[in-house]
Amino acid sequence: MAAHFDKQQMIAEFKKQFGFVPPCGMGAGDLGEDMQKIISEYHHIIWGEGVIPLKYRYLIALATAVYGDDDVRAKLELLKALNHGATREEIIEVFRQQVWMKGAHTIVKLSPLIKFMDTVYATVKRDGEQGGH
Repeated sequence: MAAHFDKQQMIAEFKKQFGFVPPCGMGAGDLGEDMQKIISEYHHIIWGEGVIPLKYRYLIALATAVYGDDDVRAKLELLKALNHGATREEIIEVFRQQVWMKGAHTIVKLSPLIKFMDTVYATVKRDGEQGGH
């Protein structure tokens, strides 16, 4: 018999470690408790301790979201990258790379993301300087 999976404990761990519960962790519950446990454990492997610093993993995730035309995911990864120390210049470099990879039409998709970034960047930077996150 498998060990009991504690959904509330999983939610608390996600909130403690990441500040939120990732959508895939909660959505997997619709496919059964075992699937939710597997996805939760995998999420911890990917976003927990790793060789590549978390900031860069979020920049990679941002590039993937931009390339995949996933605007909602791109905003989420953009916020996470900023909250983990990414600079505006680093994010612009990621965006420039995506224009190279996907083509000039990508600029149209990036414009709203840049505006979004500029709106939140000052707040994130200010909060970081004040010691808040």
